[in-house]
Parts: sequence; structure tokens; C-alpha cells
Amino acid sequence: MKHPASKKDNVADIRFITNNEAVPEEHGSFSALVNWQPLYNLYTVDDTVVVHLELAGVDLQDVVIFLRSRYMFIEGNRIAPTIIEEHCVFHNLEIPYGRFMRRIDFPMPVETRQYRYEMRNGVLTIQFKVVEKKIIPVEGE
Repeated sequence: MKHPASKKDNVADIRFITNNEAVPEEHGSFSALVNWQPLYNLYTVDDTVVVHLELAGVDLQDVVIFLRSRYMFIEGNRIAPTIIEEHCVFHNLEIPYGRFMRRIDFPMPVETRQYRYEMRNGVLTIQFKVVEKKIIPVEGE
């Protein structure tokens, strides 16, 4: 399901923060609580920046994206499955759980209010429109 920036269809799975609210600090006190960083791919197609983030097992309602024209911070939480068995013995633990945060820098400025996102098979895809260059004509004397 693709979601535009507007909430016409009352979809608000991911919280995008695009105004001047404070963005998290990469090396601040919050970083001590971060357990892992999602892997991502970033590429451009024409006037669009595309980001794919590996977020398998993450509920989109637990995701917040702080969006600026040159970068974004994504943060959230992946909750470990509940183990009910009394005598459980783990033999392998590779999947990270808990808080995550990642800063992603864009190769060019993006429009912070023009984005689309989709979650499919554990991969979040976000598309951002590139800021259009505005040419202001200068009149000679």
C-alpha cells in the first residue's frame, strides 16, 4: 500500500516530522539506548530520491522519521517475540531487537512535504521529490 504525505485516507502509520522540532542527536544520550541500525539502499531516479530500509518485524506505528531537506533520521523499535516456554535454551541469536536509529544523508535537497512510502516484505521504501531549482531572471540596467 502506498501512502502519500497527505492523510486523505486517514493513514498515519509512520509519523513524519518535517517542521523545526528538534531532531535526535546521533551521539547524544539517546544513542546509548540504541541497539541496532537498519540497513538501507539509496538511489536517485530522475527527480526522485529513493530509500529502501530493511525493517522486518517492525510495526510502522513505532517508527518516527525526522525529515529535513538534506537528511533524515529514522527511529523506532523492534520488539522481541515473547517466549512462553519455561525451559528455553537459545542456540543462536542474530536478529537485533530494541530501539534503532539511523541518519541518512541525501545526495541533493528533497521536498520535505512531498513523499510516498510503502512497506512490502519487511522493506520500507520511501520516495522523495528533489527540490526544483528555481532560476530567477536578473534584469540588466
